[in-house]
Amino acid sequence: MKIMIIEDERLTRGELIYLIRQSLEKRGMDAEILEAASGKAAVEVLAEEEPDLIFLDIHLGDIEGTVLASMIRRSHPGAQIVFATAYNDYAEKAFDVEALNYILKPYDKMRVDQTMERFFALDDKAGVQGQRLSRISIPTEKKLVVVNVEDIVYLETVKRKCIIHTTSGEIASTGTISAYEERLKGSGFFRIQKSYLINLKYVVEVYPWINNCSCVKLLGYEKEVLTVSRGLLKQLKELLDA
Repeated sequence: MKIMIIEDERLTRGELIYLIRQSLEKRGMDAEILEAASGKAAVEVLAEEEPDLIFLDIHLGDIEGTVLASMIRRSHPGAQIVFATAYNDYAEKAFDVEALNYILKPYDKMRVDQTMERFFALDDKAGVQGQRLSRISIPTEKKLVVVNVEDIVYLETVKRKCIIHTTSGEIASTGTISAYEERLKGSGFFRIQKSYLINLKYVVEVYPWINNCSCVKLLGYEKEVLTVSRGLLKQLKELLDA
């Protein structure tokens, strides 16, 4: 997870970073903090980085923050933007670029924490609304990991933990498989039994198993035995034929 601070005042920038760190630590998370003291510096950083969340001062020395926000929205459509300013008359412009939030200086700990909470809840809201997610945040014991939904092959419950199997490896999450099932609604996932939630696009075979059970074979995880609940086999086949 990457958070970017675009603020031309060094002390103010440090204050905001401190409050963000506090908010993350309270959740047992961490993030890489990117900094820029001007619009020009921000453009240079953004040419190399893909931040997930951007705190943007409206009054920068070399460019208006609202103009920079419009540029960011085009170049980094997946990034969430939070406007920060000493003035309270920019709310309308914040909504014009679909900003996540709008906070006033001097920064208030509660307001920053609420903003972070809103950011973390984005995936849940998208799932409830039935929108197809492109990325999802995964809480682990030490940090928050953001992955592309299309890279998730399947999720598995192991000893009260949820293991997320991706095309590049495994992530042990502190979340529950039921919570992920809700968050991933509308994104092509199906719960084949209480311990497995699979990405249907990776299914390469459904085959018979012992005791009249069936299993699915997933691309990249062909050696894993993932059994399907008998009561869900018909629904699984219908989804694969759709």
